Amino acid sequence: MDINARQIPNFDVSKPDNATLLSFMNTVAAKGAADTTMTGKMGNIWTAFSQSAATYDEAYNPSRKDLMSDDLAVLDETRDKSLTAWHVAEQAQLKSPNAAKQQVARQLDQLYKDYKLEAGDEYMKETTNIQQMIQVIEADATIMAALPGMGLDDYLADLKAKNEAFAAKMDERTTGTVGRTKGIVAAARADVEQKYRTLVRMVNVVSSYEGGGVLDQFILVITAEIEHYKQIMARKGVSSGSGSSSGDNGGSGSGDNGDEPIPGGDNNGDEPIPGGDNNGDEPIPGGGSDPVPGVDDEPIPGGGS
Repeated sequence: MDINARQIPNFDVSKPDNATLLSFMNTVAAKGAADTTMTGKMGNIWTAFSQSAATYDEAYNPSRKDLMSDDLAVLDETRDKSLTAWHVAEQAQLKSPNAAKQQVARQLDQLYKDYKLEAGDEYMKETTNIQQMIQVIEADATIMAALPGMGLDDYLADLKAKNEAFAAKMDERTTGTVGRTKGIVAAARADVEQKYRTLVRMVNVVSSYEGGGVLDQFILVITAEIEHYKQIMARKGVSSGSGSSSGDNGGSGSGDNGDEPIPGGDNNGDEPIPGGDNNGDEPIPGGGSDPVPGVDDEPIPGGGS
């Protein structure tokens, strides 16, 4: 056992709101899919996670076809133009000769990147991300005080108005299915949280027991993403928590869609791992000559005991 092996750090996935968690899970899925060493080692555990992440995305982001109407299409196009105008305007301020304006412009540009805003994105995702970006901006007195002098206050007001108009129309369109949608999102979120914890726990086990940096590439990439998303949450004033990413208690915190507490059990590392009974008799999925340590034998690195 390599006690110095790299480990994916703790990240309490019950803390982010749905839009942030969805972005994080999609990022993990995309980064992992590109790492054949990790996916080969994890086998069915990786497959279960990636499928769960896709299900959560589908539950949270109903397709444009499902929500399409002429009114929504027009409002979305208008909102997208406003979003593009905002981005161009704030980027122009990056070249300002005024150092203070440059600093604010850098903050605004980073927020745009943090929320991965893109005209033409999924309706609910784009609406929520714009709303949350604006909330962060409006909560920062220094930024708000600087906007008029930078000529950005009207751009922000226009984007906010266009996004709210779109959100109102979408709410009107989906009023009859809100309860059903929240339940579907809640169930999908609970599942992807559990699958993520299982994936992290097993990656950390394999890293420790095989050694040799076999999964270092994936671990380093996901560690960087965790730090990035912790910063996003901090900007929203949300603690990323001290719970273990592989053993924190189930259930989601407050969010924006389906944010009622989600049943998830204690998820403390005692639930069965897909593909084996996790009692030390099963080989590590996808390869490796050493057995997975029993949960009761010693603490699993990066997870609960």
